[in-house]
Amino acid sequence: MMNLRRTVWGAAAICASILAVALAKAGQTDTPEGDASRGKALVESSGCFDCHRIGDRGSRLGPNLSDIGSRRTPVRLQQALVAPDEEVLPENRFVRIVTKDGGTITGKLLNQDAISVQLINPREELKTYLRANLREYTILDKGLMPSVQGKLTDQQVADIVTYLRSLKGT
Repeated sequence: MMNLRRTVWGAAAICASILAVALAKAGQTDTPEGDASRGKALVESSGCFDCHRIGDRGSRLGPNLSDIGSRRTPVRLQQALVAPDEEVLPENRFVRIVTKDGGTITGKLLNQDAISVQLINPREELKTYLRANLREYTILDKGLMPSVQGKLTDQQVADIVTYLRSLKGT
């Protein structure tokens, strides 16, 4: 009976070791090593500043990336580039409103109350809309950031992630 227990425990230990190795290998990816200077050049040339801000450069419409490297892991940064709609934080949600006269406005929700909705539009104008003048008000589930999948190479994504990881704020 004692030998059977040792055999079972020994087999369990071997299975656990094999599983640990398999899981470790599964976590490994063929992701290339990134280059922060190339990543910075890509961010500066790819329209990222149309929505995002780093330091004193860029728009206030999207999330400020000045300290993103201290708030996100490389995996989450890569995911945000490849599948940005999978995690849109509430403070980064956009709204679409339709006025009673048929005008449609999309912007980043700043505040709302029983009387009005305040947002920042793509031109970075702060706007207030009275609810009484709205036909429709929708909080968007998806973000406005496009995916880079199929548009950038794995190397370019790795370069951007490495650059973003270097942004720790002041």
